[in-house]
Amino acid sequence: MRPRGTACVRWLLPLGVALTVVWFAVAASAQVPTPDEDLPVFDAHIHYNREAWGLYSVDEALAILDQAGVRKAFVSSTPDEGTLMLYQRAPERIVPSLRMYRTGGDQVTWTRDGSLLPEIDERLQSDVPYRGIGEFHLFNGQAESVVPRAIVAIAGDRRLILHAHAGANALEELLRARPDITVLWAHAGMTETPETVQGMLDLHPNVWVELALRYDVAPGGRLDPRWRRLFESYPDRFMIGTDTWIPSQWTRLPALMSDVRAWLRQLPPDLADAIAHGNAERVLTPVAD
Repeated sequence: MRPRGTACVRWLLPLGVALTVVWFAVAASAQVPTPDEDLPVFDAHIHYNREAWGLYSVDEALAILDQAGVRKAFVSSTPDEGTLMLYQRAPERIVPSLRMYRTGGDQVTWTRDGSLLPEIDERLQSDVPYRGIGEFHLFNGQAESVVPRAIVAIAGDRRLILHAHAGANALEELLRARPDITVLWAHAGMTETPETVQGMLDLHPNVWVELALRYDVAPGGRLDPRWRRLFESYPDRFMIGTDTWIPSQWTRLPALMSDVRAWLRQLPPDLADAIAHGNAERVLTPVAD
């Protein structure tokens, strides 16, 4: 004769196993942080250029930032309307920078195109809280031209950050134009060595550096010792950037940010947090008048 309760036990055992599996799944999912919770990033180099508008709507672009764990972004665009579209939809996370390029061709001609200046002045008179001017491209010998000198004067008077894509020599020329300007050095000069970057930081306390497209920071995913020493020497001067200059960079943004987090985790947590978001929060957040 089967003992009483056996059928009940047989019924309860699978239920208990199932509940246990569910409990462990819920617990595990609760312990796995999202990218934003794990290491939120303030991306200091985002563009929402005209070429991207037809592929990614404003909401889709913001969703990609979510997927990449980008909490805030310093955004400039060609033309400026791209930045405004993102800012108007998400003003709490988009920090606008005024890019003077109306088309891609302005990248080459802007330093000698005085017609840009009235438009720049008009945009800065608007209620958009621009925090910077740029990203702009500057080559050796151009900083003394009329338009760059006017931009430097505007930035200095308005306490705006100049987001400069320049080699070390061109950056030195820009800094000599007015010592009190604040510069965000795009791409760490693109091809400059860590030693050259350190030399700039040694000389210029008003220069910060973003690391867009600097894949040499962690070749093969392993943090380069020279960059590590530089980050440790200047923990408050570096920021993350990705540079969505073409639509495919938007497509790749979550993967790019995953690679960035891989080398950030090779740093002490406080330093990783500073580079990921802390420095950008302090420097790029709009200042009160």
